[in-house]
Amino acid sequence: MNVKTLLSHSFTIAKKDLTELFRNRLGLVLLIVMPLFMMVMIGFIYPSNGSTLTNLPVALVNEDTGFNDSSIPSQAFIIGLNQINDQTNMLSLSISSSMADIKDKVQRGELNGGIVIPSNFSASLLSGEQGTVIIVTDQSNPTISATMLAVLSA
Repeated sequence: MNVKTLLSHSFTIAKKDLTELFRNRLGLVLLIVMPLFMMVMIGFIYPSNGSTLTNLPVALVNEDTGFNDSSIPSQAFIIGLNQINDQTNMLSLSISSSMADIKDKVQRGELNGGIVIPSNFSASLLSGEQGTVIIVTDQSNPTISATMLAVLSA
């Protein structure tokens, strides 16, 4: 089989496939509509960086009473969080009374999330262990959740 015959067969197959495509109206519509639909969906789920999120309402609960009369680690965390927020202006921090209050406000849509410093935070850090912080996010909007986690992980 030489090159001329190979090209002739290829063009014949291409012509047959295009003829079948244009005869099948539903297939032709789906060929155009489905990619457009997917572009719209991806654009909605992952908006461009031109629409940066700022001043997300986030509540802070400090349940840490300290360890041996020292609550310095939790206070240092709050100071660091405020410094990061001053640079990014991503969060609008407020004080809340409990984690249940944060969860209730997130469900009602008043908050996008919350940060809870547990009662053993200072004790963990002062004893050389890693301190844990609980982050509550609104899972109905993945973009806001990802933004909050990115700011708090910095």
